[in-house]
Amino acid sequence: MDTERSSRAALLDVRELSAQTGMSVSTIYRRRSHGESLPRAVKFGNAVRWRQADIDEWVEEHLEPAA
Repeated sequence: MDTERSSRAALLDVRELSAQTGMSVSTIYRRRSHGESLPRAVKFGNAVRWRQADIDEWVEEHLEPAA
């Protein structure tokens, strides 16, 4: 598996999602509990994780042009 492919398949925790989106961990938890827009999460055992590919797609969908 090549590096780009393996990094897009990575499962990230909430701190890593926070670092990539600029949202605080508490904002991510709040948005999750209220059903607000976030990248699609997956369960891995008892843990909630996010796929890098889903994060990238979500960010692209939510970009707005700078004024």
